Amino acid sequence: MSGDISVREARAGDGRACAQAWSDAGRYLQSIDPAVGQVPEQAGLAEHFETACASPRPPGELWLVAERNGEVAGFVQGYLAEPSQDACRQIQRDLASARLVIDALAVVEEARRAGVGAELMKAIEEIGRARGAVVATLDTNLRSYLSVPFYEQRMGYQRQAVVFRKYLSPAAHQGGQGRGNRRIDRP
Repeated sequence: MSGDISVREARAGDGRACAQAWSDAGRYLQSIDPAVGQVPEQAGLAEHFETACASPRPPGELWLVAERNGEVAGFVQGYLAEPSQDACRQIQRDLASARLVIDALAVVEEARRAGVGAELMKAIEEIGRARGAVVATLDTNLRSYLSVPFYEQRMGYQRQAVVFRKYLSPAAHQGGQGRGNRRIDRP
């Protein structure tokens, strides 16, 4: 661990801080890509996270929080994907191996660039490695001046794919009914 940062599994009592990190991440995404990002609705958000933090996790699901100076300053959530049974028929080699899929990394604004994200990523990667994962995957917004250099330069990730997006209704493009291409029920 780095200095005053420690990483542990999420638990009851972490919901409020996780909701703050998620809201800060939404504010940041909205500032760099307003057509995609939004600040999540605040009503019930802390309770939503508290319920998720306190609930038992399904096998293979990982949810870690980082504490900085005794306060939760961010979280990372992901899961272990087993090798595909039909991997020999697939065109991607990675599908033959166990994989760590990282769904979310969020750090409260005040703790960004202080090592919190790096410690969370190192911890989830180590758990994935210990459980047999040979590769880790994640996605981020290409416009992010924080996350792209963080993943590439600091954490050693390489770009492998491009996610294309096309709005199929004008309301979605204007931030009306469109809420992105996937819903995160349990960050």
